[in-house]
Amino acid sequence: MRRRAFLRGAAAAAVVGTAGRVREGLGQSRDRELPPGFTVLRATQGEITIDGKTARVFHLLQDDGAQGYVGVKGQRFRVALDNATPGPLSVHWHGLILPNGQDGVPYVTQRPLTPGERRLYDFPLEQAGTYWMHSHWGLQEQSMMTAPVILRDPSGPPDEHDVVMMLNDFTARDPAAILADLRGRGQGAPRPGSGRAGMTKMPAPALSGMAMAGPDLNDVRYDAFLANRRPLSDPQVIRVLPGRTVRLRIINAASGTNFFIRTGALRAEAIAVDGADIAPLPGRVFELAVAQRIDLRVTIPRGAGAYPILAQGEGTDMRAGLVLATPDASTRPISARASRAAGALSNAQEKRLVPLRPLAPRAVDRTIRVGLNGDMARYTWTLNGRAWPDIVPLAVRKGERVEIAFANETGMAHPMHLHGHVFQVTEIDGMRRRGAMRDTVLVLPRQTIKVAFDAAYPGYWMIHCHLLYHQAAGMMTVLRYEGFDDPAYDPRESLAEFKH
Repeated sequence: MRRRAFLRGAAAAAVVGTAGRVREGLGQSRDRELPPGFTVLRATQGEITIDGKTARVFHLLQDDGAQGYVGVKGQRFRVALDNATPGPLSVHWHGLILPNGQDGVPYVTQRPLTPGERRLYDFPLEQAGTYWMHSHWGLQEQSMMTAPVILRDPSGPPDEHDVVMMLNDFTARDPAAILADLRGRGQGAPRPGSGRAGMTKMPAPALSGMAMAGPDLNDVRYDAFLANRRPLSDPQVIRVLPGRTVRLRIINAASGTNFFIRTGALRAEAIAVDGADIAPLPGRVFELAVAQRIDLRVTIPRGAGAYPILAQGEGTDMRAGLVLATPDASTRPISARASRAAGALSNAQEKRLVPLRPLAPRAVDRTIRVGLNGDMARYTWTLNGRAWPDIVPLAVRKGERVEIAFANETGMAHPMHLHGHVFQVTEIDGMRRRGAMRDTVLVLPRQTIKVAFDAAYPGYWMIHCHLLYHQAAGMMTVLRYEGFDDPAYDPRESLAEFKH
């Protein structure tokens, strides 16, 4: 990568102005003593066997074996990321407001982290909520280079029991081979369901109260769905006290699967989405698209009991989950297959979400249309008709109120994510609303959703579909702040380096 392009990313914090002395992804020898207050996160690679199938997967672990990162609003995010894998990587801190130069996108904000290298990240934590981290290098996310990021609110309920449930879709196949087969469809490859490539074109049977999304619900047939890296044949059992309130922090870290979350016998209320508080929304079934998070509050009944929390994949009968159980309760086996396949997410839930801290009322200064285009048969996915890296960046100016209209012209739903910002859903299907604050919004087939944000964080920020294979096939671009230009930046130059 050109030196000027890297320095552009490293200079981002000075433009953002959020920290006095921010280490912009500084490299450091792993033999040197760390500055005080840093948490070491080590990226490693190993094997995992799920229901008799073995795959190479990644881990992001602290020295004590804990997965991911826990911080506190008002303190600092201080992480030393060690690459103990045999190849390069780049980790994105999904949903966090942070300096552009620490966003973890290779050849856009940072160079990749080479094997054996340590990089320091240091910025203030201005948020509380449920977030996550994942690789932005190639297809590593599919191999579970994912982990939770939990930012606690010091003013939150002191006696609430926190439970994290991170969902992944598991395949024993090489993700690169899956992508190659997906791309080969337009060149005489067998259609989904023929047994090749682990691909599937699932029907969308109706689920009570859920809308149909058309025939293309899933690109890939997975071997299993996992909750905290465990299948339902061996679920995690978390002991909870009768009468106690539990905050379920559910993270959809899957690469290609939307989920329905079911709390079964427990009445629940959603209290936050994508880390942002909402007016409590009661229910027992909740929608959760790829990359989104939802916090559910449940109260454990008096007496002994075991309560499965299940996630069923959209368009499938496959499930993952964990069990909340009182200390003396026994648990029963749970089938990884539901009695019927789920339908499609409908965004009916999205229309009911009310933020507790919405954007301040203000006129929109700039509107940007982002067309979601593609062809499932040829497996071509674009934004505004252009596939990465042959893009035209979306221009904004610092201080503007910006509205983006995501217009989905395809037959698949796309979870659209903007790096480094939180936006508010302002329109769904032509109806204006003061919707939830989010960083990822699901746009259904033939649907237009508008979101608004305040352009307060200068830099180059990725905006992309969070279905991994859509992103790898070109469905991403860059939001560029005017005045933050680098003549060395040309995403096409990095194509040879950024191999999928």
